[in-house]
Amino acid sequence: MSTKSFEATKYTGVRFRSHKTRRHGVHLDKYFVIRYKVNGKLREEGLGWASQGWSPAKAHKIRSEVTANIKLGVGPQSLGEFREIKAEEQRVKIVASKARKPFSEAGETYIEEYARNNKKSWKHDRTRFKLHLVPVIGKISLDDLTFQHIELLKSSVTGKGLAKATVVQCLALTRQICNYSIQRGWLNGANPVKGVKFPRVNNQRLRYCSLDEETAFFEMAVQRRYLDCHDISLLSLYTGMRMGEIFALTRQDIDLVENRIIIKGESGADDGPKSGRSRVAYITEKILPMLATRIPDLLSMESLLFPGPSGDMRKEIGENFATLMKHLGWNKGVTDRRLRFCAHCFRHTFASRLVAKGVPLPVVQKMMGHATIQTTMRYTHTHDDQCRNAAQLLV
Repeated sequence: MSTKSFEATKYTGVRFRSHKTRRHGVHLDKYFVIRYKVNGKLREEGLGWASQGWSPAKAHKIRSEVTANIKLGVGPQSLGEFREIKAEEQRVKIVASKARKPFSEAGETYIEEYARNNKKSWKHDRTRFKLHLVPVIGKISLDDLTFQHIELLKSSVTGKGLAKATVVQCLALTRQICNYSIQRGWLNGANPVKGVKFPRVNNQRLRYCSLDEETAFFEMAVQRRYLDCHDISLLSLYTGMRMGEIFALTRQDIDLVENRIIIKGESGADDGPKSGRSRVAYITEKILPMLATRIPDLLSMESLLFPGPSGDMRKEIGENFATLMKHLGWNKGVTDRRLRFCAHCFRHTFASRLVAKGVPLPVVQKMMGHATIQTTMRYTHTHDDQCRNAAQLLV
């Protein structure tokens, strides 16, 4: 290091040079260095500027520690070694702070930074988190969280008399938060939810739409001029599309030449096909007039087929559907949600009717956009009479 422009201080081996223009307070900013001998050779190392917190006294303290360590042959014997030790101490401190991060803090970060931006159901996650997870395991640090704590959470939620589905949702949310914490480096080791047995939930909907009910529903929708509700339901009933898939349809997805609808799959998207794969739905004479009427009114290829009240993508079919259910009385006195009629029942009816017509299950699977054939097989139980007739063939 050049000796030019450096000035001595009252401390041996501590020098500084002044910045040409920058000031620190009323004086020019000063850059401090220390000098000392190692094995008879002079070594000079820069410390930093006064504006960064350095002073002659602080520089002298560092130099005294270095020279003392050199004489004794212990500890850091250069400024570089001091900095390495300090960096390691800081790293250990950060790791320790991450390991001690409480589950509640990790959960809040997961919900606000990930779930809010990636999950349509994030508000439900936030409610479950605050009501069920935080009171039981919120104060426990991530690395202290064990299988036993998760079992305690499971017992707590179960003991409230809540539905098995709620217990499963709470456990699944806990698992997601822990996986997120592992990715962020907050949780070391395996996910503590691993190995916990989830309750088996039978939430398969058992309600389908009969031909008479179909007539009654659409006639009332027309009478009340619930046009969007009518057309969305009709499209679901005769294509098997999910509500989210219908809400996302734009003009460019409708091909009236080939009579088909392109259902775009976006892996991880809330409103796209659950399997993440694209597929095709076919336009039949039942829905062609409706589409042919709607399409000319769309302003561009990107225009939504069924925009929400404010013009953006809708999140649900709307209040008119609930009004129709009330007047039709289909859900009156029905407490089992599996037996209540909802908009999703049109999609189930589509699949059920295909199976009843003898359409092979792999074809039904493809038309429904199911990721596995096991999901499609749920619709076979609705046609046990076919099994009964098959058995009669052997008599």
